[in-house]
Amino acid sequence: MKALKHVAGVLLATFGITLILGMVALIFDPDPDIPPWLVVVMILLFGLLPLRGAFVLLRRTLMAPSRACPQCGGTERQAAGVLRRSHSLWAFHFWGWFVASLWGASRAQQVKCCGCETLYLTDTRATRIAGVLLWVFLLLMLLGVLAEVFKGH
Repeated sequence: MKALKHVAGVLLATFGITLILGMVALIFDPDPDIPPWLVVVMILLFGLLPLRGAFVLLRRTLMAPSRACPQCGGTERQAAGVLRRSHSLWAFHFWGWFVASLWGASRAQQVKCCGCETLYLTDTRATRIAGVLLWVFLLLMLLGVLAEVFKGH
């Protein structure tokens, strides 16, 4: 159920961002069919409502506490980052610096327990948020590619 909520939240966030971007494009249309005040109302109702639903679905995942130390169970830790690379040259080459940055930020971080000095990998709130943003951005890119493919049909 947790994974289903996570996937539904990412899809709902992607849908909300797509609606907001489409309505913002209507605001900058030189020959609008819809008055600008109605577009703003549509952004507030139809764009922010899916984003609110995505936040409700993803809140528990994003705000969950990080993993405790596997050795002693302690929760106090400090960043270790010992000889660890968190960027992907493949992501940078194929998708650019933004996706490569999100990829690196979404990876688990190496930390050191303050109690027993054990090194272990854990996810943090920042890595989970970056992971959701990565998936939303990849889905937006996929929607853009699909829109270009089916543009002539």
